[in-house]
Amino acid sequence: MKVAILTGASGGIGSQIAQILCENDYAVIGCYRNNAAVCDAMASDINISGVFQPYCLNLRSEDEAIDLAKYTMETFGRIDLLVNCAGIGEIAPLTESLRWEEIIDINLCGTIRMCKAVLPFMLRRGKGDIVNISSVWGNCGSACEAPYSASKGGINAFTKALAKEVGVMGIRVNAVAPGFIDTEMNSSLTARDIADIRDDIPLRRTGTPDDIAKAVLNLVNSPYVTGQVITVDGGWTI
Repeated sequence: MKVAILTGASGGIGSQIAQILCENDYAVIGCYRNNAAVCDAMASDINISGVFQPYCLNLRSEDEAIDLAKYTMETFGRIDLLVNCAGIGEIAPLTESLRWEEIIDINLCGTIRMCKAVLPFMLRRGKGDIVNISSVWGNCGSACEAPYSASKGGINAFTKALAKEVGVMGIRVNAVAPGFIDTEMNSSLTARDIADIRDDIPLRRTGTPDDIAKAVLNLVNSPYVTGQVITVDGGWTI
Protein backbone atom coordinates (compact mmCIF):
# COMPACT_ATOMS: atom_id res chain seq x y z
CA MET A 1 0.00 0.00 0.00
CA LYS A 2 1.27 3.45 -0.95
CA VAL A 3 0.95 6.48 1.30
CA ALA A 4 -0.39 9.93 0.38
CA ILE A 5 -0.62 13.20 2.25
CA LEU A 6 -3.57 15.29 1.09
CA THR A 7 -4.25 18.85 2.24
CA GLY A 8 -7.73 20.32 1.94
CA ALA A 9 -9.26 16.88 2.45
CA SER A 10 -12.51 18.24 3.88
CA GLY A 11 -13.37 20.27 0.76
CA GLY A 12 -15.42 19.14 -2.20
CA ILE A 13 -12.45 18.42 -4.44
CA GLY A 14 -10.19 17.18 -1.66
CA SER A 15 -12.70 14.68 -0.32
CA GLN A 16 -13.15 13.17 -3.77
CA ILE A 17 -9.38 12.94 -4.27
CA ALA A 18 -9.18 11.11 -0.94
CA GLN A 19 -11.87 8.69 -2.06
CA ILE A 20 -10.26 7.85 -5.40
CA LEU A 21 -6.80 7.44 -3.87
CA CYS A 22 -8.12 5.06 -1.23
CA GLU A 23 -9.87 3.09 -3.97
CA ASN A 24 -6.49 2.76 -5.69
CA ASP A 25 -4.56 1.27 -2.78
CA TYR A 26 -3.34 4.43 -1.06
CA ALA A 27 -3.41 5.08 2.65
CA VAL A 28 -4.36 8.76 2.89
CA ILE A 29 -3.49 11.24 5.61
CA GLY A 30 -6.31 13.73 5.04
CA CYS A 31 -5.51 17.19 6.39
CA TYR A 32 -8.14 19.71 7.44
CA ARG A 33 -8.19 22.95 9.40
CA ASN A 34 -11.75 23.61 10.58
CA ASN A 35 -13.96 20.77 9.34
CA ALA A 36 -13.08 17.89 11.63
CA ALA A 37 -16.60 16.43 11.44
CA VAL A 38 -16.37 16.12 7.65
CA CYS A 39 -13.10 14.20 7.80
CA ASP A 40 -14.29 12.02 10.68
CA ALA A 41 -17.34 11.04 8.64
CA MET A 42 -15.12 10.31 5.64
CA ALA A 43 -12.93 8.11 7.79
CA SER A 44 -15.95 6.10 8.93
CA ASP A 45 -17.00 5.50 5.32
CA ILE A 46 -13.61 4.98 3.69
CA ASN A 47 -12.04 2.83 6.38
CA ILE A 48 -14.48 0.04 5.61
CA SER A 49 -12.47 -0.73 2.49
CA GLY A 50 -9.41 1.56 2.66
CA VAL A 51 -7.25 3.63 4.98
CA PHE A 52 -8.05 7.29 5.65
CA GLN A 53 -6.67 9.13 8.66
CA PRO A 54 -7.80 12.69 9.45
CA TYR A 55 -5.11 15.14 10.58
CA CYS A 56 -5.62 18.72 11.79
CA LEU A 57 -3.08 21.03 10.14
CA ASN A 58 -2.40 24.77 10.06
CA LEU A 59 -0.83 25.35 6.66
CA ARG A 60 0.47 28.73 7.78
CA SER A 61 2.90 26.98 10.16
CA GLU A 62 6.12 25.51 8.77
CA ASP A 63 6.63 23.62 12.03
CA GLU A 64 3.26 21.90 11.69
CA ALA A 65 4.05 20.91 8.10
CA ILE A 66 7.32 19.36 9.25
CA ASP A 67 5.58 17.59 12.13
CA LEU A 68 3.04 16.13 9.69
CA ALA A 69 5.77 14.74 7.45
CA LYS A 70 7.56 13.21 10.43
CA TYR A 71 4.31 11.76 11.78
CA THR A 72 3.54 10.15 8.42
CA MET A 73 6.97 8.55 8.28
CA GLU A 74 6.71 7.31 11.86
CA THR A 75 3.24 5.86 11.24
CA PHE A 76 3.53 4.47 7.73
CA GLY A 77 7.27 4.43 7.00
CA ARG A 78 7.01 6.16 3.63
CA ILE A 79 5.52 9.09 1.70
CA ASP A 80 4.74 8.27 -1.93
CA LEU A 81 2.48 11.17 -2.85
CA LEU A 82 1.71 14.71 -1.74
CA VAL A 83 -1.42 16.41 -3.06
CA ASN A 84 -1.67 20.10 -2.19
CA CYS A 85 -5.39 20.80 -2.47
CA ALA A 86 -6.08 23.25 0.36
CA GLY A 87 -7.05 26.71 -0.75
CA ILE A 88 -9.21 29.73 -0.03
CA GLY A 89 -10.59 32.53 -2.17
CA GLU A 90 -12.32 35.89 -2.08
CA ILE A 91 -14.34 37.73 -4.71
CA ALA A 92 -13.62 41.44 -4.33
CA PRO A 93 -11.81 44.27 -6.10
CA LEU A 94 -8.20 44.45 -4.95
CA THR A 95 -8.83 47.82 -3.30
CA GLU A 96 -11.47 46.16 -1.09
CA SER A 97 -9.73 42.86 -0.44
CA LEU A 98 -9.49 41.97 3.24
CA ARG A 99 -7.89 38.55 2.87
CA TRP A 100 -5.23 38.91 0.19
CA GLU A 101 -2.30 38.12 2.51
CA GLU A 102 -4.11 35.08 3.90
CA ILE A 103 -4.92 33.86 0.38
CA ILE A 104 -1.29 34.08 -0.72
CA ASP A 105 -0.04 32.53 2.52
CA ILE A 106 -2.36 29.51 2.46
CA ASN A 107 -2.62 28.84 -1.27
CA LEU A 108 0.94 29.51 -2.43
CA CYS A 109 3.11 29.55 0.68
CA GLY A 110 1.23 26.61 2.16
CA THR A 111 1.99 24.57 -0.96
CA ILE A 112 5.66 25.50 -0.73
CA ARG A 113 5.78 24.67 2.99
CA MET A 114 4.32 21.23 2.41
CA CYS A 115 6.71 20.44 -0.45
CA LYS A 116 9.66 21.60 1.64
CA ALA A 117 8.57 19.39 4.54
CA VAL A 118 7.93 16.25 2.50
CA LEU A 119 10.76 16.38 -0.05
CA PRO A 120 13.60 15.24 2.26
CA PHE A 121 11.82 11.92 2.79
CA MET A 122 11.06 11.46 -0.90
CA LEU A 123 14.61 12.34 -1.86
CA ARG A 124 15.93 9.78 0.61
CA ARG A 125 13.99 7.07 -1.26
CA GLY A 126 14.73 8.49 -4.71
CA LYS A 127 11.07 8.52 -5.71
CA GLY A 128 7.84 10.38 -5.09
CA ASP A 129 5.02 12.34 -6.68
CA ILE A 130 3.67 15.80 -5.94
CA VAL A 131 0.44 17.13 -7.44
CA ASN A 132 -0.56 20.73 -6.77
CA ILE A 133 -4.11 21.93 -7.31
CA SER A 134 -4.00 25.21 -9.18
CA SER A 135 -6.80 26.94 -11.14
CA VAL A 136 -7.55 28.23 -14.61
CA TRP A 137 -7.25 31.68 -13.03
CA GLY A 138 -3.59 30.88 -12.47
CA ASN A 139 -3.30 30.61 -16.26
CA CYS A 140 -5.26 33.68 -17.34
CA GLY A 141 -6.34 35.64 -14.26
CA SER A 142 -9.78 36.67 -13.08
CA ALA A 143 -11.13 40.15 -12.37
CA CYS A 144 -12.01 40.65 -8.70
CA GLU A 145 -9.88 37.63 -7.81
CA ALA A 146 -6.42 39.11 -8.29
CA PRO A 147 -4.77 37.70 -5.13
CA TYR A 148 -6.32 34.27 -5.75
CA SER A 149 -5.14 34.35 -9.38
CA ALA A 150 -1.67 35.40 -8.25
CA SER A 151 -1.51 32.55 -5.75
CA LYS A 152 -2.47 30.01 -8.39
CA GLY A 153 -0.15 31.51 -11.01
CA GLY A 154 2.60 31.20 -8.43
CA ILE A 155 1.73 27.54 -7.94
CA ASN A 156 2.04 26.98 -11.70
CA ALA A 157 5.50 28.55 -11.82
CA PHE A 158 6.57 26.79 -8.62
CA THR A 159 5.42 23.44 -10.04
CA LYS A 160 7.54 23.82 -13.16
CA ALA A 161 10.60 25.09 -11.31
CA LEU A 162 10.49 22.36 -8.67
CA ALA A 163 10.00 19.69 -11.32
CA LYS A 164 13.26 20.83 -12.95
CA GLU A 165 14.99 20.86 -9.58
CA VAL A 166 14.08 17.40 -8.31
CA GLY A 167 13.36 15.38 -11.45
CA VAL A 168 16.92 14.09 -11.68
CA MET A 169 16.43 12.68 -8.17
CA GLY A 170 13.33 10.70 -9.10
CA ILE A 171 10.62 13.12 -7.96
CA ARG A 172 7.81 14.22 -10.27
CA VAL A 173 5.91 17.47 -9.74
CA ASN A 174 2.74 18.37 -11.65
CA ALA A 175 -0.38 20.49 -11.21
CA VAL A 176 -4.05 20.29 -12.08
CA ALA A 177 -5.82 23.55 -12.96
CA PRO A 178 -9.59 23.14 -12.49
CA GLY A 179 -12.10 25.30 -14.30
CA PHE A 180 -15.58 25.91 -12.90
CA ILE A 181 -16.22 23.05 -10.48
CA ASP A 182 -19.47 22.50 -8.63
CA THR A 183 -18.24 22.98 -5.06
CA GLU A 184 -19.01 25.09 -1.99
CA MET A 185 -16.47 27.71 -3.14
CA ASN A 186 -18.87 28.67 -5.95
CA SER A 187 -22.05 28.51 -3.86
CA SER A 188 -22.44 32.31 -3.82
CA LEU A 189 -23.23 32.36 -7.55
CA THR A 190 -26.83 32.47 -8.71
CA ALA A 191 -28.43 29.86 -10.94
CA ARG A 192 -28.33 32.42 -13.79
CA ASP A 193 -24.60 33.01 -13.23
CA ILE A 194 -23.94 29.28 -13.42
CA ALA A 195 -26.10 28.90 -16.54
CA ASP A 196 -24.16 31.70 -18.26
CA ILE A 197 -20.87 30.02 -17.40
CA ARG A 198 -22.16 26.67 -18.63
CA ASP A 199 -23.09 28.26 -21.96
CA ASP A 200 -19.44 29.31 -22.39
CA ILE A 201 -18.09 25.80 -21.80
CA PRO A 202 -17.71 23.72 -24.98
CA LEU A 203 -18.66 20.50 -23.16
CA ARG A 204 -21.82 22.28 -21.91
CA ARG A 205 -21.52 21.27 -18.29
CA THR A 206 -19.77 22.42 -15.18
CA GLY A 207 -17.03 20.24 -13.74
CA THR A 208 -17.34 17.88 -10.80
CA PRO A 209 -14.89 17.04 -8.02
CA ASP A 210 -14.61 13.59 -9.61
CA ASP A 211 -13.28 15.18 -12.83
CA ILE A 212 -10.41 16.68 -10.83
CA ALA A 213 -9.78 13.56 -8.77
CA LYS A 214 -9.46 11.48 -11.94
CA ALA A 215 -7.01 14.00 -13.39
CA VAL A 216 -4.88 13.72 -10.25
CA LEU A 217 -4.91 9.93 -10.48
CA ASN A 218 -4.01 10.07 -14.17
CA LEU A 219 -0.97 12.21 -13.37
CA VAL A 220 0.11 9.86 -10.59
CA ASN A 221 -0.15 6.96 -13.04
CA SER A 222 1.82 8.72 -15.81
CA PRO A 223 5.48 8.07 -14.96
CA TYR A 224 6.97 10.15 -17.81
CA VAL A 225 5.01 13.33 -17.08
CA THR A 226 6.49 16.09 -14.94
CA GLY A 227 6.43 19.86 -14.76
CA GLN A 228 2.99 20.04 -16.36
CA VAL A 229 -0.07 22.08 -15.48
CA ILE A 230 -3.07 20.09 -16.73
CA THR A 231 -6.13 22.25 -17.32
CA VAL A 232 -9.42 20.49 -16.57
CA ASP A 233 -12.15 22.92 -17.57
CA GLY A 234 -14.26 21.36 -20.32
CA GLY A 235 -12.64 23.72 -22.81
CA TRP A 236 -13.81 26.84 -20.97
CA THR A 237 -10.54 28.75 -21.39
CA ILE A 238 -9.58 27.61 -24.89
